[in-house]
Amino acid sequence: MKPGIHPDYVETTVHCGCGNTFTTRSTKKSGQIVVEVCSQCHPFYTGKQKILDSGGRVARFEKRYGKRKAAAADK
Repeated sequence: MKPGIHPDYVETTVHCGCGNTFTTRSTKKSGQIVVEVCSQCHPFYTGKQKILDSGGRVARFEKRYGKRKAAAADK
């Protein structure tokens, strides 16, 4: 690496909204990072993930073409 062109890589404390705190390394000069979600409270990592289908494209496709199959089977 070229000397003098890279930022300092310092120890940084990360504070999550859930209260979890951990230490990592970063180029942020203050040494403090505040995040809303971390691996301790994120639904993907905790297993509390919900799959939400708000009647999107798949539901609209099934609504349109699913009825045609049912109507064709009756004839």
